[in-house]
Amino acid sequence: YQRRVRGSSMGKRHRDNIYSGNTISKDGHSALTKYFFGVDANKKLTLNDFVVFMDGLKEDVFKMEFNKYHPEVKQYLEDLSHDEEKKRSLITGKRVELAEELRRVRGIQDKLDAFIEELKKEHE
Repeated sequence: YQRRVRGSSMGKRHRDNIYSGNTISKDGHSALTKYFFGVDANKKLTLNDFVVFMDGLKEDVFKMEFNKYHPEVKQYLEDLSHDEEKKRSLITGKRVELAEELRRVRGIQDKLDAFIEELKKEHE
């Protein structure tokens, strides 16, 4: 991630201290200003600190979205679990076809193994 940011035009401006007029006022009272730059706005915000903050923010947003949609998704999956035709229509592709074929082959192999065991018992 840091390589992408450092190589970008934004990263180069920040690296070279060329800002586009965006400065932090020492009178700023927002929680984010205090979090990033300290109460007196004397603290420097590092890329690593910002990335850690953004990762935490993304995780929080994902959790909130999950909690918001969880009951609906749970009900949808419950409904889907009883509808074989709908499941088949949603799950398609070469890998799925290969997995189904492999399951059939394993079933045949299990039957052959059982048949061989029965033959062995008859010849004993």
